[in-house]
Amino acid sequence: MNHSLRSILQLPLPVFLAALLILPPLQTKVEAQQGYQRQLLRLHNRERARRNIRPLRLHGALNRASIRYARVMNANDHWSHTGPDGSTVRDRVEAECATCFRGWGENLAKGQRNPAQATRAWMQSPGHRRNILRRSFRRVGFGRAGSAPYWVAKFGA
Repeated sequence: MNHSLRSILQLPLPVFLAALLILPPLQTKVEAQQGYQRQLLRLHNRERARRNIRPLRLHGALNRASIRYARVMNANDHWSHTGPDGSTVRDRVEAECATCFRGWGENLAKGQRNPAQATRAWMQSPGHRRNILRRSFRRVGFGRAGSAPYWVAKFGA
């Protein structure tokens, strides 16, 4: 058992219960990945493999930033790389992990019904296609929100 978890379990019951209310839920990497994220990763890596480009790997901070921004766009009926608060792609990535990446990119899409349609739309757009195929990008995260839905892919180098 992990030392931190053992320490928490040894707390007095009222303190332990209070800690459960304020601590973030423990999730494994696999549990944190949604089905659509795995599908998008597979589709992106298929495009990269066709061109002999190293596969992308999911990154938790990029997933969180992507999910949050998809929700923000959905809640504010906003679709732009500049957030309704003026935030940039860099701001949103660094809010999740300030020192994880030297470079980043972001793809947005809206209205596609599934991961295949979103990926197809991105591959048909020169700028989005460049992000998917950029050799320096090694990590990726995906978000989706709303019934439209809004799709977000964030890339890290």
